[in-house]
Amino acid sequence: MKLSRRDKTVTILLIIVILILIYVMQCHCRNRFGARGDAKPVGEVEYKYHQVQRKLSDRMVWEEVDSKSPIYAYDWVMTKDKSDARITLNNGMKVDMDPESMVEIDETKSGVGLTLRDGSIRADTRNSKTGTITGADGTKIDLDNANAQITSDGKNLSVDVKQGNATVKNNDKESKIAAGETGNVNASGVTREKTGILIKSPETGFVFEDAAAPVVFAYDAPQGTEDCKIEISGNKTKRTIKASAGGAREKFADGTYSWRVRCKLKGESISSQAGVFRVRPQASFALLAPASGEVITADRAESLVLKWRGATAVRVELSQNSGFSSLAQSANVNGTSLAAKNLKPGKYFWRVYPQGKKGSALSSSFTVSEKGELLTQTDAGSNKPVNTKPAKETPPKKTEPPKNEKARLTAKSQGKVVIEPDAATGAARISWTPVNAKYKYRVRISADSDFSQGVVTREVSGKGQVTLPLKPGEYFYRVDVRKTTSGRPLAATQPQKLVVTRKKLPPPPRVKSVQAD
Repeated sequence: MKLSRRDKTVTILLIIVILILIYVMQCHCRNRFGARGDAKPVGEVEYKYHQVQRKLSDRMVWEEVDSKSPIYAYDWVMTKDKSDARITLNNGMKVDMDPESMVEIDETKSGVGLTLRDGSIRADTRNSKTGTITGADGTKIDLDNANAQITSDGKNLSVDVKQGNATVKNNDKESKIAAGETGNVNASGVTREKTGILIKSPETGFVFEDAAAPVVFAYDAPQGTEDCKIEISGNKTKRTIKASAGGAREKFADGTYSWRVRCKLKGESISSQAGVFRVRPQASFALLAPASGEVITADRAESLVLKWRGATAVRVELSQNSGFSSLAQSANVNGTSLAAKNLKPGKYFWRVYPQGKKGSALSSSFTVSEKGELLTQTDAGSNKPVNTKPAKETPPKKTEPPKNEKARLTAKSQGKVVIEPDAATGAARISWTPVNAKYKYRVRISADSDFSQGVVTREVSGKGQVTLPLKPGEYFYRVDVRKTTSGRPLAATQPQKLVVTRKKLPPPPRVKSVQAD
């Protein structure tokens, strides 16, 4: 097909118009954003977990964020499911992004700020003094030396001010939100409520790595509050838990959750600030004990047990060389533990892998000492001497104990602590006989006997007693001893159980009605 002269002229004119439009768009972008090579970054975004993406102002494609990548004015940052990120601006403002959140970097005459398109962020301007966050609906939040959590679903906006002050500007109206207050922004305006309840646990941003263990909620509410409830949202669901005695327990699946406590005080509703926590399952296959590099005293080696998690049909190998060319012990195990027997002093390497999958092996090491300075407890009430062999008869010249005699470290407590109905905690007294005044003693209390859910850790020197405030619940405790010059435990007592319960009030007496004659 042969084009006419007119068709050729029209085609050339169209090409010229398209080139002019492309040139104009490039000039517009350069005037607004500047060339990427010439523009100066206004901050950086730090990859923290899972997947974080950024869209540059002069591009249409989202890209994954490298560690501490620079960001520029009008860039977008988005966190995926189970992801989080931190944005640090050059002016000092820090913004932590929760999963499934999206922000845009703003640059105005007053400085650099953010627009929260969706999700939840925590903005800290204590190092920058001021900072501005804009909501998707146009609401402006000026933060003055503040630490605040801001949440938006595209329609509604909430501003929880933990420290400092925030000025919320919405529909030509200003509202001051002070520390300890929450501002809720919707189509009808801005409402404020006091956050007179302090949330204690879980802390904001805390990550639970065991979905099988319950999350323990704890908070402090003013005296006289009643009908307290914990409101939780996350994983596209919402639930409400009735709380009692300043706390509650609940199990959660993998995901990110926000929570708040609401109570009644003298007929009025009061709430806490919002908290955020995450539940991420532990690795399905992991070595638990002994810990990597742990030193096992000779007396503990007699009852040493290798423990792992996840896989059950496994191959366990124990060797004194890292290449496992010669094995001190090996076995196929259908379980999660194996007793290590007849271990001589020295360094040991051990590995566990699913049967037939040596490439998936996990390995670790520990050391068996030549002699134990202390012997671990086998019976909390036993004070029998360690050396059971009769000593050779010698003339009674001296009464000094044998040089090789060792002391036994034992620990005990009340076993059961009962507190008054209106008391928040009970005094749990744990005592032991100090072996040496120069040693340090570390008391550990946990919700489980493996001490994977640490609750309290307290260290004392020389003395043999400590009193710890504990809330109602079931605990396990143990005492470690170590020299002041070394952080390595010399020995530890066996885990002991401790139960803290609340005293129950007797039911009120029944009063029979009396009819008047």
